[in-house]
Amino acid sequence: MTAQRVLATLLLVVAVPAIAVPSVAEPRVFWPGAQYDPAIPDLASVLGHGPGDDITTPEGLVTYLQALHRAAPERTRLVEYARSWEGRPLYYLVVGSRGNLARLDDIRAGMRRLADPRGRAAGELEALVAELPAVVWLAHGVHGNEISSADAGLLTAYHLLAARDPETAGVLDDVLVIIDPAQNPDGRARFVQHYNGLRGLVPQPSPIAAERSEPWPTGRGNHYLFDMNRDWFALTQPEVRGRVQAYLDYYPVVHVDLHEMDTDSSYYFPPPAVPANPYLGKDQEAMLEALGRGTAELFDRFGFRYFSREIFDAYYPGYGDTWPGLQGAAGMTFEMASARGLLGQRSDGSLVSYADGVARHFVASMAVLRTAAAERERLLRAFLAQRRGVGDGVTYLLSRERDPGRADALAALLMAQGVEVRRLDEAARLCGRQVAAGSYAVSTDQPAGRLAGTLLAPESPAGAEFWAEQQRRLDKRLPLEVYDVVAWSLPMLFDVPVTGCRTGADGFPLLGAAPSGAAAPPGEARVAYLVPWGTRAAARFLAAALAAGLRLEMASDGFAQNGAEYPRGTLILRRAANADELPAQVAELARRTGALVVATDTSWVSRGTGFGSDRVRPLRAPRVAIAWGAPTSPYSAGALRYALERKLGYPAAPVTVNDLASPWLDQFDVLVLPDGDGYADAVQDPVTENLRRWVRRGGTLLAVGGALGYLGPDHADLLSVRSELLAAPGEAAADGAANPPGTAEPAESEPDSAQTDDEPSGPVPGTLLATEADVAVAVAPEEPRPPEVPGVLANAAVDPDHWLSVGLPARLRFMVAGERIFTPLRLDEGTNVASFAAAEALVAAGHLWEAARRQLARKPVVMVQPQERGQVIGFAADPAFRGMMDGLDVLLANAVFFGPAMAGPVPAAAGPVSGSGLQPRQ
Repeated sequence: MTAQRVLATLLLVVAVPAIAVPSVAEPRVFWPGAQYDPAIPDLASVLGHGPGDDITTPEGLVTYLQALHRAAPERTRLVEYARSWEGRPLYYLVVGSRGNLARLDDIRAGMRRLADPRGRAAGELEALVAELPAVVWLAHGVHGNEISSADAGLLTAYHLLAARDPETAGVLDDVLVIIDPAQNPDGRARFVQHYNGLRGLVPQPSPIAAERSEPWPTGRGNHYLFDMNRDWFALTQPEVRGRVQAYLDYYPVVHVDLHEMDTDSSYYFPPPAVPANPYLGKDQEAMLEALGRGTAELFDRFGFRYFSREIFDAYYPGYGDTWPGLQGAAGMTFEMASARGLLGQRSDGSLVSYADGVARHFVASMAVLRTAAAERERLLRAFLAQRRGVGDGVTYLLSRERDPGRADALAALLMAQGVEVRRLDEAARLCGRQVAAGSYAVSTDQPAGRLAGTLLAPESPAGAEFWAEQQRRLDKRLPLEVYDVVAWSLPMLFDVPVTGCRTGADGFPLLGAAPSGAAAPPGEARVAYLVPWGTRAAARFLAAALAAGLRLEMASDGFAQNGAEYPRGTLILRRAANADELPAQVAELARRTGALVVATDTSWVSRGTGFGSDRVRPLRAPRVAIAWGAPTSPYSAGALRYALERKLGYPAAPVTVNDLASPWLDQFDVLVLPDGDGYADAVQDPVTENLRRWVRRGGTLLAVGGALGYLGPDHADLLSVRSELLAAPGEAAADGAANPPGTAEPAESEPDSAQTDDEPSGPVPGTLLATEADVAVAVAPEEPRPPEVPGVLANAAVDPDHWLSVGLPARLRFMVAGERIFTPLRLDEGTNVASFAAAEALVAAGHLWEAARRQLARKPVVMVQPQERGQVIGFAADPAFRGMMDGLDVLLANAVFFGPAMAGPVPAAAGPVSGSGLQPRQ
């Protein structure tokens, strides 16, 4: 072939699109036979593209909702219910018949009465069931890169308002529909920006096409990279807080959370997989079956593939199906195979389009609405049955004695979810013990008792049969059927002491408003202000004081003064070291943070460390950086940044991993390496060399999870720990065996010198497999990893003599997930500041495999290793996991704020040098 013919062929290929893109002029038919009212604007007339033809931006979603509301104000209500971290509005659109929208306030009030049936006559409840529509909430796109459901939500709204058929009108007589088209506008904006920046003449469906391959951190999470489908009970993010408040204004009887999944899949809808949360009721199970059958009927009519009862369970209470279920609704998850753009290619070569996702989510939504209309009364009765409470008579008592601020925050968190909380206004004897005044009492005998029960109980068991099956699968190296963490007890997460028993606390007043957490202002001090350490409020006070430029010191040992005991870590703000405005500044900081502040007129102590001792260390405002981008885990990076900035109130600068090779790193005193896989392969040598230099000159390096392996002897050589393989059966490594943990017995004789590490190329000596035990040995992996831990709360003992443990209790709890187990530091290397408890006391909540329990026992979870003038602080488990580990906030504050005071300072960075940035240090 001549060069001219080759060129002509290439031009022909470019000129003729390989994949036809549907034109807006030829709109797709999503509901055959439907006739639409031209007075209701369709998507193309407002945004210039039809449903499924393009990915609507977050701004476009709002524009179209506003257009629908203007066109049908008597049948819609548009409500902004929250703002994202980046300032984007979140809206829901209420759609109903004219009659139902005219009495919308009465419907909301009626649902709130049905949601609290206590003391109501049977006739009143029957009247409510007879007259109320079924409220159905359709929630779309909680993961910002699961894109098709948002446009499906717009299409559903359009169809309900514009379709001219009796069936649709009948549905709206019996169902009030709430459409939330974008639960995560920040993540969606991130995805759309990526996709539009790479799209070309036609969509590229290849799995390796750049437009379908999102860079770190992807659009899944919000601004702080949170998976908000895990946040329903933790309420760390403003998007979720606003949604929960709106939810409790309506109490829907059906809540559908619409998602996307792997491109190779089809479509999923309930009934869900096992296990189910034990606080969900049989009535809900029956309704999910009915709603699933109704969806299957329409999918069969349209010829859509689907599956149910696999993968997606309703166990963890932070999901968008389980949390509504615990509030009495039929909570559902829908999952559609994702095109991750406008067109995606499956492994078998078939294609899935964005329009396919829009069509299936739309049809599934209509199926739910049709079924809800037909089953209106059943749904309302099932909801009413769930709202009658658990009926087990358990009351949980929450103590304020250890950390009043954390207890107050836990009480406020429960109240924000509609859980009733009582305050003991006087001391009482309950649950067989004396309970102090100010404690909180939460009973499961209340309308939100099912939610309260699962959040406050130490366990929410999945059942022995389920765990036996998981153990069988684990033994055979089959995938586990555990979708998320299996422990979530809020008192454990907050480290708030709790006692549960079958007792009543009705005589104590209900809290009408969330506790404020305000502390009494201190008097004016002549010498100093003291802030006892060990509470989150004190940590927030320290962060704010440092940011305000106040000069503080930390007593590394405890002391007594004026008849009061002050713990290790107590903060000292001396009048002489600060400006005259200090009293006013301290009073304002105490008011804002809720910290206890004590004014003192003397430096004299009756016991312990004096104010002028070398054990009183000056604190400086640390400059904090956090490694950002691959190979860090977006969830870990986002949660750590959130914990620093939003929980402690202190800024942290995200710095891309490659830029850690820069001399500008000297601008920072603290660097955080989040959890992540592949550090050793991804981090370049210049970064590693610069990190070594920076740490050894005085930097404080915090490393989490997978980052510990990178810092180990085989790579950066900054932390003398190694990741363990699975201990041999029968080995007592976890209980102090003579052999190093994770190693087998030494060989009885030296190996044959002729042997090599290479696999034999010919026959091998024969073996006899006489028993199942012989088979197990023969098929065992050469380097077995410890069994995957599904996410349990584990107890850890704290070393009381290390500075990192100041203000901490003797026992902490960590969320442990994955398969990483690390060897302890030797005494000449560093300190294991917190170590997992002994095997028999290790598990605080959740199910842990026996092999993992034995091997995790007494292994380090927090460790500190000095490196010349600096230090490395390692966390085997993430102290900021999902932003919900409130009980570890003081530990994180210790590392960030006290770490630099215990290390030599990093010299101030030199000024810029013309043409070359910073002058590199020698």
